[in-house]
Amino acid sequence: MIIIEKRNDILLVTLNRPEKRNSLHPDMIQALGDALSDVAKDSSVKVLVINGAGKSFCAGLDLHHLITLDADDKAEYMRTLFELFRQIYTLPQPVIASINGPAIAGGFDLAAFCDIRICSSAAKFAQTEVLLGVTQIMYPLYKIIGLSRAKELAMTGDVIDADEAFRIGLVNHLYPAEELMERTMALAEKLAARPREALFETKSLSRDLIELGTDEAFDRMFRAIEIRLFSDEHRQEVEKYVERMKRKRD
Repeated sequence: MIIIEKRNDILLVTLNRPEKRNSLHPDMIQALGDALSDVAKDSSVKVLVINGAGKSFCAGLDLHHLITLDADDKAEYMRTLFELFRQIYTLPQPVIASINGPAIAGGFDLAAFCDIRICSSAAKFAQTEVLLGVTQIMYPLYKIIGLSRAKELAMTGDVIDADEAFRIGLVNHLYPAEELMERTMALAEKLAARPREALFETKSLSRDLIELGTDEAFDRMFRAIEIRLFSDEHRQEVEKYVERMKRKRD
């Protein structure tokens, strides 16, 4: 249900149920969770990219499967989905969502828990849970687009197109469909070219800061910079920079 492709230090994970609009069947959730567990321990992977096969990114829960479950099994289904989102959010590596088509309900949330979202002009976004009598996952969405916009999407269930998603800051970049993967991999390669430890700490720092008050945030930023300043990675990168500047002058 997923396709995993290693491209140097970038891992591309493709949701592969195009006939079901890449809906998140429990088996797919398990496969994704296992892949993320492996990635977290893999020192050769610096960036993760998630995309969808076919014309959709992800349609959310597999509703045809959901209606066959009793209450306990439904709760377990949701628990595993929440754990998957937590894995993405706390993964050491930056995660890019490459959104080629509709990202609906749980598929919307899957994209929201990624660090960077890039979409094509064919993408659409909606939190349709309210239409089925279910509440939405608004965290960390309201940190991304603001509380008022997050409330409106959650309470209306309205579909927004790629242009609107870009306008409100839900996605970082919007490209023609034929350019999406090339542009996605170019960004992934740019991130992967950055010093590994500093890249990972930047993700961790950005995640922590939104939960802290001003004084705690300043302390957390100082500690992070202090540790990096005394790291071998920092020393090596500064030495390389100085050497490059020296060659330019010569």
